Amino acid sequence: MGEILKLLSTDIRNLIRIRWLWFYLLALACGSALFLYMSGDLDRVILSLLNVTLLIVPLITAFFGITYFYDSKDFIKFLLTQPVSRREVFLGKFLSLSIFMSLLYLLGVSIPLTGEIVRSENRSLILLLLLSGVMLTVLFSSLAFLIGVLSEDKAKGVSLLLGMWLYLAVLHDGVVLAVIYLFKEYPLEKVVLALTLINPVDLARLLVILNLDIAALMGVSGAVVKDFFGSALGTAVVFASMTLWVAIPSLSALILFERKDL
Repeated sequence: MGEILKLLSTDIRNLIRIRWLWFYLLALACGSALFLYMSGDLDRVILSLLNVTLLIVPLITAFFGITYFYDSKDFIKFLLTQPVSRREVFLGKFLSLSIFMSLLYLLGVSIPLTGEIVRSENRSLILLLLLSGVMLTVLFSSLAFLIGVLSEDKAKGVSLLLGMWLYLAVLHDGVVLAVIYLFKEYPLEKVVLALTLINPVDLARLLVILNLDIAALMGVSGAVVKDFFGSALGTAVVFASMTLWVAIPSLSALILFERKDL
């Protein structure tokens, strides 16, 4: 545990020196402040920030995470020559990236909304938004490390991860709509539910949307989840599924890293 903390603190100090990550924090903070200034309705502000969380946050995390892993490979190989286990090296790298990127997201979104968090009765929606962003950040960090371990070629690894982001964040909803259109004569509720549960970006969206009283913005997947489980149970099911999405790639990357011949 002590070695993990040493590696964690060293990597976080290195991450602090990367200037464009602070630009990421500044962009999130300015965007949050601008949304709040332009709209006095907290629900609209949350929906606007949700769109940023679902599209921009995974993209930035994925791209930086995988380039960070590839650029650190020589240092990782050096660490493995020291009396440090592979598990400690992996956890030190992965936790430093996940924690630092999550902190940037939390600070960027929450600082402009501090007043709303303190005085608003709907502060739980803001907390759910922050939770969704953190889980997506950790998830795409784990996917970045998983693909980095699997692929030795940086170009292929980056292309594969960005392709995954494009499908999960943009194309998956089109696939769901195509399935509904092509098989509209059949009962598709369970199929739509299954397609929703296999997409973590959809799950992050539903985690917030299910607790907003805006049925028109819920979409087909949100309506199906709410019909099946209701708002409270639906939120619990979505959160459990999202937790699995975070845990499985992280553990898979750790196991493969321990077995991989670097």
